[in-house]
Amino acid sequence: MPMSAYFWPTLLTLRSLQSRALRKRVWSKISPAARSLVNAATLYLRKSGRTKSPAHVEALRKVKEGNLKLTIPLRHLGKAVELAKVRTTWVEVDKEKAVALGIQWLNMPRSRRIVETTLGAAVTP
Repeated sequence: MPMSAYFWPTLLTLRSLQSRALRKRVWSKISPAARSLVNAATLYLRKSGRTKSPAHVEALRKVKEGNLKLTIPLRHLGKAVELAKVRTTWVEVDKEKAVALGIQWLNMPRSRRIVETTLGAAVTP
C-alpha cells in the first residue's frame, strides 16, 4: 500500500505538501508539471472549488507520493524497506539492524536488487 493511500487533496494538505517540500529544499527537484499542478489546485481550492475528478485526484496523489519519497529521512525509509523485507522472509531482526540493512539495500545498485529479490535471498540476521 502506498504511503499516501488515503490522501484527499484539500487546501490544507496541498499547502502542507508545498511548505514541507520548500522547507526540506526539494521543491525544485519535483517536476515542473507536478509543481504547476499543485499550484493550480491550490488556487482553485482557494476560490472554494472542489476536486471531483478521479484523474486529478490520482495525479495529485502521485505528486504527494513523490514528495514523501524526497522528504522522508533516509533512516526511516531504510527501516521501512527492511521491515517489509523481513515480513516476507519471517526472520526476526531488531530495529537498529533493520535500519542498517535497509540503508544497505537502498544503496545497492538496482540490477543487484532485482537479482537478489528474484532469487529470494534471505536476510542475514
